[in-house]
Amino acid sequence: MKRLVLGTLPFLFALPLLAQTTYDAKILEYTGLKYACGGAATPVVRIKNIGTATMSGCVVETWKNGLIQNSFDWQLAIPAASGETRQPALPTVAGLQPGDALEFRIISVNTIPDEDPVGNILSVDMDEVPASATGGTMDVEVSIGSDPASVTWSVKNALAQVVASGGPYEDANATFTENISLPAGGCYTFFAEDATRSAGASAVKVMRDGNTLIHATELASLFEKGLTTGNGVPCTNNVEVEVTTDIFGGQDHWEMVTEGGGAVVCTGGPFADEAGTTTSTCCLPDGCYQLRVYDDAGDGISGGGYLVRVASGARIIDNVGNFTSGSVSAIGSGGSFCLPLGTDRLIASSCDKLDWTNGAYVVVNANPAVTAQYGISNATSGYQIWWFDPNGGFSYRRFQSHNTLNGMPASATRAAHFRVNGWSGAQLQNNVLYNVRVRARVNGAYAEWGPACRFVLDPLRAQCPLTNLLDIAGSPYFSCGGARAWGAGNYVHANPVQGANKYQFRFRIPAESFSVTRTSNTYFVQLNWAVNPLQAGKTYQVDVRASKDGGATWCTAFIAPELVDAWGPLCTLTITGAQLGGGLRALPEPAREDVRMSIFPNPADGGVVLVRLPGLATDESDVSLVEIFDLTGKCVLAERVARRSGANELVVDLSGRLGDGMYLVTVRQGATAHTERLVVHH
Repeated sequence: MKRLVLGTLPFLFALPLLAQTTYDAKILEYTGLKYACGGAATPVVRIKNIGTATMSGCVVETWKNGLIQNSFDWQLAIPAASGETRQPALPTVAGLQPGDALEFRIISVNTIPDEDPVGNILSVDMDEVPASATGGTMDVEVSIGSDPASVTWSVKNALAQVVASGGPYEDANATFTENISLPAGGCYTFFAEDATRSAGASAVKVMRDGNTLIHATELASLFEKGLTTGNGVPCTNNVEVEVTTDIFGGQDHWEMVTEGGGAVVCTGGPFADEAGTTTSTCCLPDGCYQLRVYDDAGDGISGGGYLVRVASGARIIDNVGNFTSGSVSAIGSGGSFCLPLGTDRLIASSCDKLDWTNGAYVVVNANPAVTAQYGISNATSGYQIWWFDPNGGFSYRRFQSHNTLNGMPASATRAAHFRVNGWSGAQLQNNVLYNVRVRARVNGAYAEWGPACRFVLDPLRAQCPLTNLLDIAGSPYFSCGGARAWGAGNYVHANPVQGANKYQFRFRIPAESFSVTRTSNTYFVQLNWAVNPLQAGKTYQVDVRASKDGGATWCTAFIAPELVDAWGPLCTLTITGAQLGGGLRALPEPAREDVRMSIFPNPADGGVVLVRLPGLATDESDVSLVEIFDLTGKCVLAERVARRSGANELVVDLSGRLGDGMYLVTVRQGATAHTERLVVHH
């Protein structure tokens, strides 16, 4: 027996048609807002009359998260004949939260129960994150690629009515800018599409106050994005977002949203498919925001990362060179940053230190308002420190009051010393780049968070850390970014490395292929040599490295794997024609009696000594340079030490580094130098 295939015998059989229903309607699509507008939304749907009877009424139910919200008896002002479509606005749904699910159900047509359930139910997730402008005036920029196009855009209000539109824009290699003005405090949806999209890509941006709010690059199909116009609060903070990409920059983009996963207030990318750095500026009102940086390939940015800072240069998030894996980089647990930025900060020697060890102290620059509360509101005054991984995960805040025990003696500044991992739980891990920020708390009231510093716990590097030209603000030997004359008596100084007995200073101008390296047995070098001298009027790149074995190996040789370049961070040095001088290293004299410092114990046993400086002003630099000379004038120890107990005590750990004998100890802070004799006897 042969089987008949109906598709091959169209004329032998007449298939019965399905009977058309009389009272039947179908929901075609949802066209309203897909986000909560002020905690509510007015749903808008397109409904088509499928039945043979003219539709004059239709009952539609709205459900939220599985619970009915209302039943709407929609009476059409103009009845819909069979096949016609209408777009009703349904009753407003209040109490709407991001992620809520709405469901719409057709119950009846002309009071008759709907006769065909197909198309009667439509579900919509209200999870779109809209872009947000601070007002209603903004620019729409259309960029046409190398091929002719047909780009159109429109803005629809909460009732899906077009309130602004443009296009078609068709000329290749052209940019068009249109200005639109929408009422403040409104909720809208922006649409864009290129009907003839080809290899020469087109793009559309929506911008206000220099902020890119929407960047639509995929226009082959209809692009849509929520857009709100805010309440007109002016932007007062210029925030710069600097992104360094690899050769796949087209995979990378970022967005800044209001705290709690709210509206997008600024966005950037995707970028060109080439390695490079791009800086965008966002003008933001005071408030709190979250930054999310995306890599669509999910493998991070090879050698890349990002930096967020205010116009003054103070950092908010520093993830330079550190977004090397994953698809999203953001502070963990929905962490945000707030504007304006506060002024509390770490002292210079604690900021951007990448060789911390457990038990060391991270020191906060003393806030006078906190210090003044010592003995008054000890339990509610102090400092809060915040460590966070900018790529997500670890985020830990710790508050220390004047009463907190941390291994330091009680004083007005004890709370400013945070002992690394000196607490239970939430431990910092080795070789992870953290950001660290601090803020003061005065009688229970917190200040704003101050700028960020980089922090790495790395005990291997700590054995012999990297160094660079001296960068202690206010020091007479400040060298990083400084200027010097050429000739005898002019010096540059490096930050001393404990236990180092050899330093190399490298001076370069890469564009001129100039490079000269000078070796010194101490942490400074005189700018006076015959071969390849430095020239007046030129600025040099200078880096430094230290050795603890006389130059046989350099500090990074202690780290496995060894770094490719064993030099520390770059600084600049300008050679001038004037005889500026750099401080000839003569053996210092003890201080006058009226400002004499004291050392305890003295004689010392070669361990820890306490240096008191009663004549030192409290508003000077927060880091002192301690130098110890033997009686021949040789500097046998030099290191930076953070002040303690206000600004008149320093703890210096000799750790058996001095033999028996007499020494001169000099403490330099800013332009002030104090010297006292020290006797060591083991």
